[in-house]
Amino acid sequence: MKLSAPINEFKRKAKLFRRKTGMPHIKALDHMAKGEGYASWSILIGKYEKQKPRPENAPQIGYPIQSLPLDASYRAEAIDLANSTFEIIMRRIEPDNPRMTRELWDVADYVDNHHLSSGMLPIDSEYALSLIEAFLLHHVISLATKADRMAFGQN
Repeated sequence: MKLSAPINEFKRKAKLFRRKTGMPHIKALDHMAKGEGYASWSILIGKYEKQKPRPENAPQIGYPIQSLPLDASYRAEAIDLANSTFEIIMRRIEPDNPRMTRELWDVADYVDNHHLSSGMLPIDSEYALSLIEAFLLHHVISLATKADRMAFGQN
C-alpha cells in the first residue's frame, strides 16, 4: 500500500478541511481517504495497519525469568534494589514510626513472596526489577500503617 503522504499528514489536512468546510471530522477523514482511492477512512487505516511491519518478538533487555523460586543472582539483585528503593520511599513518606516500620521490613520476604507470582511468568528480568520500583511504595505504606497501629496498641 503506497500512500501519497504519511497518515499524520492526512489527519492534518482533514483537520484543515474540516475547519474550512464545517463538516464533521470523520467526514473530512473520509474525504482524504477517497482522495487516496479508499471508500472510507476506516478502510484506509485498516489496510495501513495490516501492512505495517511488526516485530516478531518483544525486545528483551535482560534475560527471561521462567520459573520460581528466583535464581540466586537475580534474587540478590532484586534484594539490593528493594532495599535501596525502601530507603528512598522511607525518606519520601516520612512515616510517624520509622523505627518500627524498618523493623517490619523483611526484604527477603518481599522479594520471595510479594514481588513476582507464577502467573506473571515468563517475564524479562529488567522488567521484573522495574516492578519493584513501581509497587514497593504500597508495601512500605502498609508496613508504616501497621507500625502506627502497633505504636497505638491496636495490633
